[in-house]
Amino acid sequence: MKVNKLANRLDQFLGYFSPALKVRRMRYRYAAQLLEEPLRSSASISSWRRKYEGASTSRRTEGWLTPDSSANTEITSALSRLRARSRDLVRNNGYAARAIQVIHNNVVGAGILGQVKATSSARERDYDRLWKEWSETPQVDFEGMQTLSGLERLVMRTIAESGECFIRKRPSRSSENLIIPLQVQILEGDFVDSTLYREGNNGHKIIQGIEFDSKGRRIAYHLFEEHPGDRGWGRSITLKANRIPARDILHLYRIDRAGQIRGVPWMAPCMIRLRDFDEYEDAQLVRQKIAACFTAFVQDLESQPEPLTDSDNEKLGEKVEPAMIEFLPPGKTVTFANPPGVEGYKEYTSVTLHAIAAGLGIPYECLTGDYSEVNFSSARMGWLEFMRNIEEWRWLLLIPRFLDPVFDWFLQASELQGRNSHGVEVVWTPPKREMIDPTKEIPALIQAIRAGILTLSEVIKMYGYDPLDHLEQMRKDNETLDKLGLVLDSDPRKVSSNGNLQSTSLKSPEQEGKHESEGDD
Repeated sequence: MKVNKLANRLDQFLGYFSPALKVRRMRYRYAAQLLEEPLRSSASISSWRRKYEGASTSRRTEGWLTPDSSANTEITSALSRLRARSRDLVRNNGYAARAIQVIHNNVVGAGILGQVKATSSARERDYDRLWKEWSETPQVDFEGMQTLSGLERLVMRTIAESGECFIRKRPSRSSENLIIPLQVQILEGDFVDSTLYREGNNGHKIIQGIEFDSKGRRIAYHLFEEHPGDRGWGRSITLKANRIPARDILHLYRIDRAGQIRGVPWMAPCMIRLRDFDEYEDAQLVRQKIAACFTAFVQDLESQPEPLTDSDNEKLGEKVEPAMIEFLPPGKTVTFANPPGVEGYKEYTSVTLHAIAAGLGIPYECLTGDYSEVNFSSARMGWLEFMRNIEEWRWLLLIPRFLDPVFDWFLQASELQGRNSHGVEVVWTPPKREMIDPTKEIPALIQAIRAGILTLSEVIKMYGYDPLDHLEQMRKDNETLDKLGLVLDSDPRKVSSNGNLQSTSLKSPEQEGKHESEGDD
């Protein structure tokens, strides 16, 4: 590497007064020369491209715009439009609507149920009853419409469709006569003033309506009193934002980049593809409708054309309908365009819908309802991969950032009523997992329990039941069967897996107790 003489003399001059400045100049100049060196020969260019071809600048990448901006900079200018387009797709596109439905149906289903646990049995019973009376009734909802399970569904749907969801803590007055003086309000991301940017003298700053302290921790949210899109009824909307402490707000969204403070709709990677495919489907439908309009035109070629009167012009149809027969007067003819047929419709549709399903993180079969190309093995592999996404959305998003904090609010509100919540916690049980082939899966689970790989409680939880409640119900059922002297083929206490009676089950517990008492005599 050659350094020109002027640079050398300037470095020597500056080094006399400031050696540090000289070293810094030389370091940056050498770094620049290292970057420029590969561009000086074609051989060097080839070697340089092989290192990171994706960073090359060529004709293939000249239209590839890649701004090196932060997540928040990208989201700021795009969030409102992405959110509006995502909602429009869900309203008007069947596949988009189905995708959102698949996500919340599989993550939440009929509800993720909470079972209260405590160090004291009496306290556990009291809090379990209190929790069910509050969470399984509309008292939990600020709008008085849904139970906690319904709010779970709404939250998950809002996150997937709009990218984020806000949950506000709403303490209630004693005059409202609620079991627990607390309610939960679900808000869309539109309620946060995304245009609000401000920096205070105390080191606090507001970015996209979220206030941070000098250490970068969230301390407040600036929320509109009304939805900014709530127009109509001849009234005006006052866009007044109030500062709500962060302890009263839960902000749920999928964090895709470090430092990301707002959520993006999950359809963003495939939004354009969904829109284009929707228009393609419409064009195909119109094409088929036109092809179905077979019409016969009759024209008298031997007659001499005569001038048409206004009444004759009115008789000529302007619309084509199926099975229509139109008589054309002399001198009139009709010519139709003959558009070329579109080949490969099924193949194109399959590839496009596979790409859309991949972008949303759901199986193609769930998106389309097309199971013609799957067997048990491929269906199970696809389901297992989808279950990994479901588990991530449940245990890294919905449960720790929504359900656990709501339960903490519940405990805080109960303490205001004079209760002692020490040692009280909750265990969440997701909805049951449907089996693809029970004849193969149930024996595998039995073997896993017998081998100690899984416990009975774990398997019961997999199917959406609380183990203690389930086993308690089993005990009551067994007592009822024994009392009535009934022996069912499904009772493992008395019937073996091959259908033979167990030798120890030939007598009822009452008979065995009587026999033992006679022996004592």
